[in-house]
Amino acid sequence: MKKDNKSSLTNEYSIKKSYDVIVIGAGPAGMMAAITASRGGKSVLVLEQKDIPLKKIYATGNGRCNYTNLTFDKKVFRGDRTEFAYDAYERFDNKALIGFMKGIGVISKDISGYVYPYNEQARTIAQALLFECRRLGVSIICSSRAVDITTNNKKDDQSRFSVIADKQEGFTCRDIVIAVGGKASPTHGSDGNLNKVIRRFGHEILLQRPALVPLTFEDKKYSDLAGVRLKCKITLMIDDKETEKETGEIIFNKDNISGIPVMQLSRYATKALDEKKDVSLKIDLFPDMNEDELCKLIKESDSDMSVSEALSLITNEKMAGFVVSDYGLNEIKVSQAEDKIYKAVSVLKALSVKINGDCGFNRAQVTSGGVDLNQINADMGSKLVDGLYFAGEILDVDGTCGGYNLQWAFTSGYIAGSTLAK
Repeated sequence: MKKDNKSSLTNEYSIKKSYDVIVIGAGPAGMMAAITASRGGKSVLVLEQKDIPLKKIYATGNGRCNYTNLTFDKKVFRGDRTEFAYDAYERFDNKALIGFMKGIGVISKDISGYVYPYNEQARTIAQALLFECRRLGVSIICSSRAVDITTNNKKDDQSRFSVIADKQEGFTCRDIVIAVGGKASPTHGSDGNLNKVIRRFGHEILLQRPALVPLTFEDKKYSDLAGVRLKCKITLMIDDKETEKETGEIIFNKDNISGIPVMQLSRYATKALDEKKDVSLKIDLFPDMNEDELCKLIKESDSDMSVSEALSLITNEKMAGFVVSDYGLNEIKVSQAEDKIYKAVSVLKALSVKINGDCGFNRAQVTSGGVDLNQINADMGSKLVDGLYFAGEILDVDGTCGGYNLQWAFTSGYIAGSTLAK
């Protein structure tokens, strides 16, 4: 591939004005759609607004690219119609994706069910997809932001769709795939710029919110815990009612809490906050012990120790200091504080942190909400406009951590491209 002075990455094949298929968005969903359509003999153009294709994939899995998972259940995909995503997954599942990657030269590695390229480098996935596009003759133009799409609604017209890019480049095609992502991580290319165009075609876009995102807290006293990492069980409380629960390591930051358990719960928290409900996290720092067992553990410490010293032996030192300070136990010895130890334990077992927001799309890994699946066929085609297809995060599907969002991107892209290949 070559780079011109406009930072537009193209392949060696000359750019035409008309194609069988135009794919908007060179993310994993778009690239998969382009490859599968091209394998069916279709001429394909991919338009990407960023300076390189697959920019977001380089950041996935901390640069290691956990692209799928060997474990799947009915909780990994979320949205208003999760059955749509699972039905699609049955047609192109994790084994099929691993096989596809092997076919383009990517050897996979299983780490506790999480699947990575063997060298654990995201660039391997990106390069393999780009090489396959080059082999097939897929045209790719970067730094080309699609700003408008129109259609003449003529079913068999090779120029049924017209696409205008921000540099006034005009292209036509018979079929089009919109794979522009949602709004998460706009620096990598997902910013919702085509939402108005999609709505003009008659499609409803369900409210898009940040998901897999850190949650911000209301009480600034928790800023004192910045840098503290704790393995715990957290329960999402909505209007004082227990809802979803997760277990794992959380991280206190200056104005937010992050970590995989928090990220997993965030899509429900952001929705509840939008609905003006009270949201908090109940954190159990010792999920494997009940209160009596934890009290006994503390009392077994040296009786001449302060409560703070005793707690620092079983939990993070900052957290120990936070608890004793909040409950007036500073410098009180274990032998003098038997009745007050239960107060400290009650905090350690049910620390309540009121949530007032999230860190926004810039910090979100994925978007919840998107194009309403009630208006989409099983082949990813629009029920409203012939020749219009969608793939990836733009649809109302979001996954949990663990490679499920990339699996959805590749699955939906594969189905859309395979449909067009026929």
